[in-house]
Amino acid sequence: MAWAAWLVLWALWALRGWSCLRCDPGSMQLLQELTGPYLSRQLRGDPGLRERLEALLQRSIEGLAELPIGLPSYMGVIDEKTMGEAAAHFRRAVTRIMENDYKDGQLFNEMMWSLQALRESFTSLMARFQREVFCPNKCGHMVHQFIDCRACRTEIYSCNRGLYCGERRLQVQEDDDLILDCALSWHRASYGAKSYRFYRARGNSEEVMVTSPDAFLLKKEVTANDSGRYRCEMLNTKGWVCSELRFQVTVTPLPGNSTPLPMPPLLGPLTLPPSSHPTPLGGPGDWTVWIIIGSSAGLVLLLIGGCAWLFRRQREVPKEDQDSPGGQLNT
Repeated sequence: MAWAAWLVLWALWALRGWSCLRCDPGSMQLLQELTGPYLSRQLRGDPGLRERLEALLQRSIEGLAELPIGLPSYMGVIDEKTMGEAAAHFRRAVTRIMENDYKDGQLFNEMMWSLQALRESFTSLMARFQREVFCPNKCGHMVHQFIDCRACRTEIYSCNRGLYCGERRLQVQEDDDLILDCALSWHRASYGAKSYRFYRARGNSEEVMVTSPDAFLLKKEVTANDSGRYRCEMLNTKGWVCSELRFQVTVTPLPGNSTPLPMPPLLGPLTLPPSSHPTPLGGPGDWTVWIIIGSSAGLVLLLIGGCAWLFRRQREVPKEDQDSPGGQLNT
């Protein structure tokens, strides 16, 4: 039965990336059912081939833990989430095969198709693991808890970069709240409890503002005195610095914010402030006063003259009446 030999070779090639599955008890239990009762039933007519096939499948999976390490593809470790997804794919594929009564050539074809699908799925999962989970930090000291696919035990791994993670420039308006956010994208994924310490620069020295499990610092209603340099550190459970972030804060004044002028007194004589450009003696200001005075005096004199002329006119009328011819008496 040549198809059985091809099946063994295909299994050795296609299961290369599945060495970590030997650390999942559920997957190994299902594999034992596949290589034991299922193959015994399906290959009842050739017990020798069945035994060789079972032994080869078992050794292939156990020997996969010695795969060569390559940064883009496989590092010999896996996280619990990726392990769970890979094991779920494996269990679904094996269960589907065992639930059907495949024999001979049909069993060979189903096994080849399933192993190919498993290999593609695991390749995709490991690529995502290498891209997003394995040392995603561009700076700082990140701690991982991974499963060692060789020893099947959990180990602590560290990804060391430079502690300095850059500077952020913040501009906030006066009377607003200032928020210093010290969290980086990889902090949440870093293993273990974390704390954050914030500093305020004072000349050539620094003073500690606060140390807490919160990744941000809130300072309410800032003033111009809050402008300056700040710094924060992320610390691990042992108190070691894992990352450092700096801030340059500028507090801008409110629009139109200026010192108000003093209010004039409510009681007392009203006084006008002196002109910033005093009028010289004999200038336009003095002529205006004299024109007003002269006009007023002329109007008064005109009124007095008019009244005198009218009074005199009234006294002269009777005398003229007496001197006229019609006004003489006949004797």
